[in-house]
Order: sequence, then C-alpha cells, then structure tokens
Amino acid sequence: MKHFKHRLIYLIKGFLILIRPGVYLGFLSNIVLFKANLLRMTKWTAAQKKDGILNDFPSLIRNYDKRIELYDYILKRENLEHVKIDYLEFGVAAGGSFRYWNNANKHPESRFYGFDTFEGLPEDWGAFKKGDMSYNFPVVEGTRHEFVKGLFQETMNGFLQSHDIKSSSKRIIHLDADLFSSTLFVLTSLANFMKEGDIVLFDEFNVPNHEFMAFKCFTDSYYIKFELIGAVNNYYQVAFKIVK
Repeated sequence: MKHFKHRLIYLIKGFLILIRPGVYLGFLSNIVLFKANLLRMTKWTAAQKKDGILNDFPSLIRNYDKRIELYDYILKRENLEHVKIDYLEFGVAAGGSFRYWNNANKHPESRFYGFDTFEGLPEDWGAFKKGDMSYNFPVVEGTRHEFVKGLFQETMNGFLQSHDIKSSSKRIIHLDADLFSSTLFVLTSLANFMKEGDIVLFDEFNVPNHEFMAFKCFTDSYYIKFELIGAVNNYYQVAFKIVK
C-alpha cells in the first residue's frame, strides 16, 4: 500500500511538471502562500502563553507606540539597564527604537550597531514599494554607536569578521527588516553567535509572508529555541529569549 501511494504521488508530480500549471496559475502562488502562512501563524499564536508575561492578545486596536511599553517591560524584566550589551538593529529607519535602547542602557562599554540601506526598501513589501522608507542617519547621543550602511547581504559578513560580538554578557537583536529575505538572512547569519539569554525582538512579526515566515523557516532549520517573553499589538511586536 505504501509503495502504491509513493508511486501515485510520483506520477501526479510528474504529470503536473509536464503540464506546468504554474505558467498559467502562477499569479495565485502568493495568495496560496499567504493563506498557508496565516494558518501556521494562527496555530502558533494559539499555542503561546499569556500568563506571567506582557501579552495584550486579543487587542482590537493596534497602537504602534505600544512597542515602547514592550521595550520598558523587557528592560526591567531582564535587568538590562546597567549590564554590558551588544545591541544590533536591522532596519533603523528614523532611529526611534535605536535611540530608545541607546538611552535606556547605561553601561559605558555597551555597543550599539544599526544596519540599514538608508536608501529605502530593497524590494516591494505589501503596499510599500522599493525605495520607500528612506532615511538619513539618525542623530543619536554619545559615542557607543555605529551605523552600517548597505544591504545586509553585502555588509553582514564583513561586519562579523571585523567585530567581536561574542564578548558581551548580553545581546539584543532587533529585527525591523520587514522583508522575508532580509529577516531570514540576518537570522541565519547570526545563528552561530546566538547564545542562551540573548533577546530577539521583531517589529512586524505577524506579517505572515515576511517576518513570521522567516522566523518559522529559521526555527524549523536550526536547533535554537526561542521562548516568547512579551508581545503587543496582537503579536505585531514580539520579544523572545533564547533558551536551551
């Protein structure tokens, strides 16, 4: 029976490859992918805890300023104000979240790295087009920070070779890259550097075909466990802690 099923699947696959339905129905692929990822995301959210952590689900109105409430909560929960950290933010834009963490953490040896093209999105993202959300370097107080300009795919390897980001006792990774391609690239690039206790923040997590899909692909492929420790705006902004 098992052999028959395998043979049948092989024949069906061969037939579909022969008639090439993607040539005629390819326009449906993103819709099908969105529905599939939406189902995966709702299944994931249903499994998440709400007791004992900041989690506003369900929330009828999205308030983007709630992300500050999430940052405040993580700062206090993890005692991050006076410890040495490496803060890496991917997608700096106007610099609001970057400035928050630069001001909130007081340790003189902490380092803050902001990665962005500063020329807008490198590809279309939903209603936003390539080149949208272009900003200049934000003004940030102090001398602990550094901005890395360019596509992540072109700057990350050189940065990791020239900077020691394994030395700090704490690491905060803030993913505001929006795009599936950018988010997945960053996660896979940092996989070998991630350690227990690191904090990973997502800024548009519940977008099914982008940050959520990148997170799902990454966690399905790497033996790294993420524990949800905070979420606002129905999982639009989330915070994870890496655990064993």
